[in-house]
Amino acid sequence: MKVAFQGIQGAYSEMALNEHFGKDVETISCDSFDDVFDMVNQGEVTFGFIPVENTIAGTVVENYDLLFANEVFVIAEAYLPIKHALLAKKGARLEDIKEAFSHPHALKQCKVYLKSKNIRMAPTYDTAGAAQTVASGDRLDCAAIASERCAEIYNMEIIERNIQTNNSNTTRFFVIAKKENVPKDHVTGKTTIAFKTRHYPGALLDCLKIFQKYKLNLTKLESRPVPENPWEYIFYAAFEAGIDNDEVKAAIGELTLHAVFVKLLGSYPIADKCW
Repeated sequence: MKVAFQGIQGAYSEMALNEHFGKDVETISCDSFDDVFDMVNQGEVTFGFIPVENTIAGTVVENYDLLFANEVFVIAEAYLPIKHALLAKKGARLEDIKEAFSHPHALKQCKVYLKSKNIRMAPTYDTAGAAQTVASGDRLDCAAIASERCAEIYNMEIIERNIQTNNSNTTRFFVIAKKENVPKDHVTGKTTIAFKTRHYPGALLDCLKIFQKYKLNLTKLESRPVPENPWEYIFYAAFEAGIDNDEVKAAIGELTLHAVFVKLLGSYPIADKCW
């Protein structure tokens, strides 16, 4: 079985993927999240594995936009505790480090530590890629923020461990698949949808009352702009019940009467929390 993820060897997505599927799965590295979706759509991989939310940095909005734009289905969620390390070339010392490279979310999660050490933040596309770049360079005054596993892979010095601001720092991931690849014995316990309200005062409230009516506990509600229609928004919502639940079917049916449209993005088991 092949599973695509964004990043290179040592990325947090790859670590979470291996925890979810096991070490025997074949992981396929992609340069971008678009590439992950393309590989799933084209049938080059069975599943895609994407981050969608972090307890500190918030929602990975790009992936929600891609979920809406593509005909894929979320079949699972997974959580990974994020423990950032400051990595540098062998022989580097903490007092020499002037600049740290990493993904913007990782930099944000370690902002307090970096500020306390007067280390400048240098955004890059991913954490493992930052580690690889620093390891292959010749500078001893720069470092990367990445997983400790990257230190093993790229033969780097661990300058300091657990530099994230919050020790409950956790990232949530989705497993995505083409609808024909959804397992026949698929179990659901949580559902994610996208919908657009009509344009009148209280339109969103009328939609939200439907979830209350059917006693569906919302775990996420977030709006995203529609680029083609300025100042119009799509709402993403998640609630604790599977699509096979009668109340969910009734609620979505009623929601379609109040909203401009409703799109089912996925229904999946509730993953075990890791904090």
